Amino acid sequence: MSTIGYINISLELFGGLLSLIFILCLSLGSPKKEELEHLYIRVLSINTAVLFSDAAAWLFKGHPDGFSFWMVRIANFLVFTFGYILLAVFTDYLVCFISAKGTGISRAPSRLMWTLTLAAIVLVVISQYNHMYYLIDSQNIYRRQRWFWISQMAGIICMLINGTILIRYRKYLSKKELTGLAAYIVLPVMAMLVQAFVYGIAVLYIATTVSALCIYISIQVEQSRKFSQEELELEKSRTAIMLSQIHPHFLYNSLSVIKGLCQTDPGKAELAVDHFSGFLRGNLDSLTAGSPIPFSQELSHTRHYLELEQMRFGSRLNVIYDAPVTDFLIPPLTLQPIVENAVRHGIVKREEGGTLTISTAGTSEACTVTVTDDGIGFDPLKPMQDGKKHIGIQNVQKRLQTQCHAILTIRSAPGCGTVAVITLPRNTAGK
Repeated sequence: MSTIGYINISLELFGGLLSLIFILCLSLGSPKKEELEHLYIRVLSINTAVLFSDAAAWLFKGHPDGFSFWMVRIANFLVFTFGYILLAVFTDYLVCFISAKGTGISRAPSRLMWTLTLAAIVLVVISQYNHMYYLIDSQNIYRRQRWFWISQMAGIICMLINGTILIRYRKYLSKKELTGLAAYIVLPVMAMLVQAFVYGIAVLYIATTVSALCIYISIQVEQSRKFSQEELELEKSRTAIMLSQIHPHFLYNSLSVIKGLCQTDPGKAELAVDHFSGFLRGNLDSLTAGSPIPFSQELSHTRHYLELEQMRFGSRLNVIYDAPVTDFLIPPLTLQPIVENAVRHGIVKREEGGTLTISTAGTSEACTVTVTDDGIGFDPLKPMQDGKKHIGIQNVQKRLQTQCHAILTIRSAPGCGTVAVITLPRNTAGK
């Protein structure tokens, strides 16, 4: 074997062992992992398989015995196949990472990449018969063929698609995140171009390993630390979150309404007491709810709140329920704070009041909960000018992301009302 062969084998074994160390470090971390971390481990696993397969191809080539004969063919086939799969798995990671930023990116890029990957693998299978990419000669040595460049171009096209995704959503990423993700695209593309024109240098999968190291250092370690910190903060703040939803003014106003109804309409006063106790029970139940609850339960808690507010504001507050889809889970105290915000800061600020609509919808991929009001609206880019800290919605966003990988998006404009949409992926909303 030539010196360059030994160098290639050494580098690829080193890269494979490095990837295994990354996998071990992540696996020994928190047992509760986000989808993003699972996908990153998958990227590392496929990268390890590619490196060891390529090392085996170099190790056994040129040996005429029967075992080496099959190892060279199997190893080279796995290098091409796993190489394409690695691109698709990285696209899954990239889309999931960008989706976690609240961008609303669809899974279409992932589906496109898997389609291209399957097509590329089919061509590799065909190449085993017509040798359009490579040929294993009688000396059991790998030889490139005239159409080898197509196999490299397929990989470059897939990388360019990932690059397009990254460029389109770059404004949602920090400089460190953008650098780490871009490295996984730029370095492998450069390595592909080198390998396409210079035979005998195996730098592609070393480039992917270096890129994975960039992601590990710049992104994944920070993501894991942030996730663990959020879990701790979530546990510590559960009581504070619950108490923050029971505003003293709401309690005083509700009790005043009940007191007045006791004199004018005892039957309605009894109903108001039922709603009041139901509302308090919903807040207290959230203390023991360590995981998402059925949406119907959260909706019932919200109804109690709205019934009390309707008794207080009368015809100034109209409520419409359009919730045909309820077969999913949602973190407790997420819908009610959004509704309360819409009532307090939107509808009742108008002299004539307005209408609040709660609607749900579902697809095979996600469930959505939409809260719409025709109140005074606001500019989401400007802080509230009332001198108060508004952390309720921030808490809701954090708990939706942490517990369900869900996204809360809010659209509003002064004088045009507000629309808040919770999007819960089906794979977590039903668990």
